[in-house]
Amino acid sequence: MLGRILVVDDNSMVRESYTELLRHRGYEVVSAGDGAEALDVLRSESVDLAIVDVMMPVMGGLELRQHLLEMAPVVETILVTGQPDRLEDLLEDDCEFQSGRVAVLYKPVHPVKLLAEVDKRLTFAQAALS
Repeated sequence: MLGRILVVDDNSMVRESYTELLRHRGYEVVSAGDGAEALDVLRSESVDLAIVDVMMPVMGGLELRQHLLEMAPVVETILVTGQPDRLEDLLEDDCEFQSGRVAVLYKPVHPVKLLAEVDKRLTFAQAALS
């Protein structure tokens, strides 16, 4: 089973809580505080899934997702936001979002919901590699 996850969030408490939850579940986790830092991680490490906060300084989640699609197109993505209306407007014409390839969770994210979406996305990633 695949299970290397990148968690990207500028809020250190959120980032650490996701990381701890996922590690407790048995996943290998790397983290970054913003999109630029995440790109640095991705240049040296591969991941199966990225959990990305949308609103971050330096480089936001949507811009990071575009880079991620270029660098590692098979990586599944979960976008996390506290502003659902704004995000849905931005993703309205996005083929990846419309096809279900990108998941969106709304803050505050319940741990059970996060784990369920992670399991689902990693199953998709496994199927894509088969």
